[in-house]
Amino acid sequence: MTNKFPDPGTPPLRRRGRPGRDTAPMAREELVRRAFTAFARDGFESVTLRQLAAECGVSDSLLSHHFGSKQQLWEEAADSVFAPLLAELVTLLETLTTGQDLGQALRSNLREALRLMATRPDAIAFMFREGEGDNERGQYLRTRYVDPYIRRMDTLFAQAQAQGRLRRVAPAARHALVMGLMRMLAIPGVLRDQLAPYRCDPQALGSMIDDVVVILFDGQLQVPSPAAASTLLVSPLVVPADS
Repeated sequence: MTNKFPDPGTPPLRRRGRPGRDTAPMAREELVRRAFTAFARDGFESVTLRQLAAECGVSDSLLSHHFGSKQQLWEEAADSVFAPLLAELVTLLETLTTGQDLGQALRSNLREALRLMATRPDAIAFMFREGEGDNERGQYLRTRYVDPYIRRMDTLFAQAQAQGRLRRVAPAARHALVMGLMRMLAIPGVLRDQLAPYRCDPQALGSMIDDVVVILFDGQLQVPSPAAASTLLVSPLVVPADS
């Protein structure tokens, strides 16, 4: 049975057949964008080039001509989203960790990176749907995008630990907590009812991320700063009012 994830938040592709002959040909970038949407929504195995071609109003031979195989189309769709997203995350990380207290810089990065990823539920859903598989696509996402970022984070956390700013926490434990939160922002699963008010309200979601950063990061501090201790004591849990 195919494992169907909840809708990652992207609108479904049009399913009314091909447009009239007078419609201008769809640009390559738009074809790639629609392919990404389809893969994020339905998964690689459930998407066919014929179905995608019909939804885009082009022939499946045109898709084959432009992209070769479905795997090649998948890779271009993944690259079109994750290459710029990874570049943005790396730029954020390097900017924050240049000339600042490393512990506080990593704390700020966690908050801003989670806020950035929360704006891309389609990318998160795609990453977990395809990246968790023990196949060529999972390996592609992990080795090309996930692992390089994680290795850079591990290096910076090790430096902060060597400076005495952070406790020596197993990197896998840190990654599991952060990745678990990211996954539930796009694929809430059993917490869909509890997380629904946050997922539709950016302000409430930002407040929840702030609370999560307090829990995830400040617990790693070797000696909590007065500001961190104060935050832990007085920061209220912001729960959006029922609609």
